[in-house]
Amino acid sequence: MSATPEIKSHGMKFAEEQLLKHGRTQGKGLGRNENGITQALRVTLKQDTHGVGHDPAKEFTDHWWDELFNRTAASLVVEAGQDGVRIKRLSKETGRRNHPKPNLLYQKFVKLCQELSRGAWVG
Repeated sequence: MSATPEIKSHGMKFAEEQLLKHGRTQGKGLGRNENGITQALRVTLKQDTHGVGHDPAKEFTDHWWDELFNRTAASLVVEAGQDGVRIKRLSKETGRRNHPKPNLLYQKFVKLCQELSRGAWVG
């Protein structure tokens, strides 16, 4: 029983010829120590317009709005009284908590730009 030879595309034939021309031995790995890959990488055709590494499932698994609602609801207290219902916020903290404070150099840059726009700075 003989093994059927693998049918190679024109591009694969060209690549194999180049590797053989530069000293590759059939069946051995790539690299100086011949310990690299032995089989060629298979290329797949990309049909969509998203970038490499894009996760299309993230749209359905990242529920940012649900986390925001739960965090906001946890910071509210509802009190029922004779004059109606009152809603109080437990903390005055806003959503800026997650944003890092700009560094001092950037703050000086913004201040200088503001002074320039007012014409207050003369060099």
